[in-house]
Amino acid sequence: MAPKPKHNPEKIFENLHEWVGVIFDQAQLSLANHKKNCVALYKIHTQVVVRAGRDGVVKLVGERAFQDVFIEMVSRVLGVKKGAGTAGAERIVKYVGAFVRFMNEKGECFLSGPLCL
Repeated sequence: MAPKPKHNPEKIFENLHEWVGVIFDQAQLSLANHKKNCVALYKIHTQVVVRAGRDGVVKLVGERAFQDVFIEMVSRVLGVKKGAGTAGAERIVKYVGAFVRFMNEKGECFLSGPLCL
């Protein structure tokens, strides 16, 4: 099960690498849990990136940290040749595609309003 980050800002950045790593470990085991892992990674992403500033102004922090960890996890499978014994790497590629699709869908909902389901 993917870890659930708490609202403590310091802990979010301290454990970011570990949390994303756990999600990528799960994603390479089975295609069945990709949707659950997309939701978990999206929650981590929003907690790391979006912070409420003074006077209700949304302030973006942590985007670069999330990108660095995400790219590090993806780059680990890029050097693996396609073929026998690389099912985990192929699942990670499919998971990244699913996560990007999930992020795009959530972004459309975010832009269209709070009633988007």
